[in-house]
Amino acid sequence: MTRILLSLNLLLCASALAETRHYLVEGIMELPTGRRVGTSLSLAKRTVDRTAGKIDEVVLSMRGQEPALETITVIRVEGEKATLSSEGRFSGQGKLSGPEWAWTQMTFTVKMDQGTTIEGQDDFAPDSITATKRVLGPDGKLQIIIRESGRAISETLYDLLRSRLKSK
Repeated sequence: MTRILLSLNLLLCASALAETRHYLVEGIMELPTGRRVGTSLSLAKRTVDRTAGKIDEVVLSMRGQEPALETITVIRVEGEKATLSSEGRFSGQGKLSGPEWAWTQMTFTVKMDQGTTIEGQDDFAPDSITATKRVLGPDGKLQIIIRESGRAISETLYDLLRSRLKSK
């Protein structure tokens, strides 16, 4: 009986260490000259799982008339270092700042499978997320800057919006 209670207690503690937040994110794309060339709207689900030593991000993005595109990113954490990967899309390295497992910032560089590089900074607050990404061509020249700003939304609203966007 004691073993069962201990196992149940450990299971409850482990699940409490994984925290999921949902965001509605607006993005603006600009050329290096500052001229706006596009916008995006995204839904993001971010799960910080201390027990597994990782952060999972699922982002469903819409740009213009294109169908919604879902990207799943796994961020493996070792201290303040992070390894980012999205199967068939990109991989790279990052650095986390702030209190451990309650980080307030991540800076990163990822190499896209088609040859471009993205340098970025994500900032996290309890109810918001912001990001700036610099997209560099294979020649290292700045091609585009993406600025994103998101607010926390409920899981119910996230699920509703995601089901509607995924069907398009």
